[in-house]
Amino acid sequence: MSVPILDVIDIHAAYGRIEVLRGVNLTVPKGTVMALLGPNGAGKSTLLKVISGQMEQTSGDIHLAGVHVTGAKPDDLARAGLTTVPEGRSVFPNLTVEENLLLMSYAGVPADKVFDTAYTYFPRLHERRYQLAGTMSGGEQQMLAMARALASDPALLLLDELSMGLAPLIVDDLYET
Repeated sequence: MSVPILDVIDIHAAYGRIEVLRGVNLTVPKGTVMALLGPNGAGKSTLLKVISGQMEQTSGDIHLAGVHVTGAKPDDLARAGLTTVPEGRSVFPNLTVEENLLLMSYAGVPADKVFDTAYTYFPRLHERRYQLAGTMSGGEQQMLAMARALASDPALLLLDELSMGLAPLIVDDLYET
């Protein structure tokens, strides 16, 4: 049996004195797509924040591809292959599409690879490459955020609220990716 890409073991997390994650266990095999479902306030976003190093858990362990990463910083996790597209659009509105994509080159991804990945998955971004990201539709901004994340060829991609506030046709396009 192969080592899972993600193993979350007995995670607990709290906002102040309010515990929002209690004993969460999750195993994600390599090469799979998994969805966390639940009502608002169930802790889905909190779990993703803990996994991605944006929030500390109060107890429990996290392993990424068999490596113990509990308490690792987000930049260390990114270097280990974990990429997150957080809730919201997470684009720089005053930069063009191309400039937003070029930010990945600072993470060590060659610019031509960034553009190739982005425009292959999302041809519409090529049409809009000189447009300010803040003037694009919500769906296009989400495409841009995903394109940036995919450019690093992550071992694990976490998407928080991928389809929130988007038109059904755009959602279909994103899920096909």
